[in-house]
Amino acid sequence: MRIKILLFLLLIPVLVSAESTINCHCFQDRSFDHANTAAADPYFLATTQNSFLSHVYGIEKRTIVKAKMTGTDGNHLWILFDVARRSQRDTRQIESLYAQSGNWPMTLKLLQLSDKQLDETYQKLSKNPEALADHIVDLHLTTYFDVSPEELTAWHTLGMSRKELILAILLGDPEKVYNQVQQGKKTWGELLYAQGLLDGTAIAQRLKEKMAQG
Repeated sequence: MRIKILLFLLLIPVLVSAESTINCHCFQDRSFDHANTAAADPYFLATTQNSFLSHVYGIEKRTIVKAKMTGTDGNHLWILFDVARRSQRDTRQIESLYAQSGNWPMTLKLLQLSDKQLDETYQKLSKNPEALADHIVDLHLTTYFDVSPEELTAWHTLGMSRKELILAILLGDPEKVYNQVQQGKKTWGELLYAQGLLDGTAIAQRLKEKMAQG
């Protein structure tokens, strides 16, 4: 028994470290590397979505990154900030209601929002946080970029994730860009490098500029 307890105690740091790595929103590669062109792709995809979320709701990007580093789900953040805007309530109040209810359908019910603030589609999708977050992002993409709901549906059908969709739209010709990556012809890093977007700061600035034109 003592041996088992000792082994368990020795494993605790390893388990904690593994969990931190899983939940940590951090990346070793944050810039384009000619020797390994796909190395920073996960970072490029993540930072583009974070920048979009930041620009849409006027939230400091470091606040978003910090929340994700402490384990907050990306779906939750999109819904949280969107519900806060729609209800004109503070995010802390929304979080408090969510903590009480444990789910978004009940949280929305407690907020007693009007049909104008929250349509039927939104309420139905609230049962599936990922689907609702995707819906929220799609609404903003049609607002800030010259894309239609039909185009977004087609791109989702191709298999584009939320992060891939945002970055592909930023780069232009989303379907072509996505297919190039999927077919192994290009990496996200190579496509960004070709447009002079070498790091997260450059991506955020280009995104802000394109959103302002929408």
